[in-house]
Amino acid sequence: MNRPVRILSIDGGGIRGYIPALVLAEVERRAGVHAATLFDLAVGTSTGAIISIGLSAGIPATELAEFYPRYGARIFGPEADTLSGRGMTFFDRMNNAGRTVGAPFGGNARFGGNARHAAAGLEGVLQEVLGDRSVSNAGLELAVTSFDAEANRPVVISRRDAVADPTWDMPLWAAARATSAAPTYLPPYVREWAGRECRFIDGGVWANNPAGVALAESLPLTAARGLTGDSVVMLSLGTGVPKSSAVFDETGSWLGSAQDLVRMATATTAGHTLAVRALGPSQVTRLQVEDDRVAGKMDDPSPARLGILKAATDELLARSGAAIDAVLARLRAS
Repeated sequence: MNRPVRILSIDGGGIRGYIPALVLAEVERRAGVHAATLFDLAVGTSTGAIISIGLSAGIPATELAEFYPRYGARIFGPEADTLSGRGMTFFDRMNNAGRTVGAPFGGNARFGGNARHAAAGLEGVLQEVLGDRSVSNAGLELAVTSFDAEANRPVVISRRDAVADPTWDMPLWAAARATSAAPTYLPPYVREWAGRECRFIDGGVWANNPAGVALAESLPLTAARGLTGDSVVMLSLGTGVPKSSAVFDETGSWLGSAQDLVRMATATTAGHTLAVRALGPSQVTRLQVEDDRVAGKMDDPSPARLGILKAATDELLARSGAAIDAVLARLRAS
């Protein structure tokens, strides 16, 4: 029997990427092998893409779990004194003053001067960790999401495309930078790609949960093996969501605002729903922390914040052993 196509999908979420990194490290520990050997395709958005890219570069998941405590303060360095609105959430700032992420949200696609953090910290870390290896030389099939604010369209940077056309290639560190340029947190990333100048911003503006993208990217792999969706297994890792989600009062009136509509439009459940409807619930394992403690700034790398995220993840892992063992059995199938 042909081995199933094995997919890893990891959500975006800033410093909350510590959650899926810890989960993947536990998967690797239980498997007793490098996590990269368990998957044919790794897909990610923003912080989740950094983990997927690191895995494709041969970095063990146990080391990727240390990425956030080790480099968080360098990535989210001293804040610039800008008009971006300190203390506001990502979605608040996206909706604030109509000037942050380009035409889809009413702002100026070329304006990057209101970024909360300089790009040098993140770029330095990515170059240090990933070196000069290119997307085309990734150790497994790889796809990461971004958004080209110059052309006003979603982008997928993939190993498959980079192998087929060198103009679609770039260093792994550059792909990680392109997917993680979160509006108002980091400036856009500008570079030539696919024969044009692109202004990359965070893929989370259209696919914070990239499971649907992962499904699409898996189609050439299943076709090449003569397989169907029944022969696909996906491990989807979230970056944590609060349990509290009340949006209506007792009279049925809407409690939210325009920011809440943006939250709903980019909800992490959407990609999961698409994957489950396409593959069936038995083919998709979703591991997600649901805990009010994870709410907070996505650019806070303090030991206290990381401690909260780890505690919430430890609780998830304590009750998810059977689910992890079950998906591992399928990932190891030959």
